[in-house]
Amino acid sequence: SDLNIIVTEYNGDKYLNNLIKNEIKKISNNNSKNKFNIIINTNYEKLIISRDSKGSPDEYQLKVNSNVIIKIRNEETISININEKQNLKNTSDLFEQKNYENVIKKSMANSIVRKINLQLLNK
Repeated sequence: SDLNIIVTEYNGDKYLNNLIKNEIKKISNNNSKNKFNIIINTNYEKLIISRDSKGSPDEYQLKVNSNVIIKIRNEETISININEKQNLKNTSDLFEQKNYENVIKKSMANSIVRKINLQLLNK
């Protein structure tokens, strides 16, 4: 895309913010005159949504809320909220579960960046 996206500030979940930052770098064109400064605030939650008969977690819901503040050329600012969520079954293999959770986070970060990009293309 012909956008120069500069993230001036990140707050919240460090892992997700790094994923978002890397995806933004991939789509940003430093030579573009369409320059946008953005601030990203991410909140990540892992909620238990069901338990087995022993009371152990059976299923989780992974939720991300990103508030993105976009500064446009004329100092106008726009704030957008992007919400992503996905359910995750609990497994006995903690390593496998953590890896899968990270795959889901990467997918959520990609989706957030696509939505930011769409917002910016309409400006």
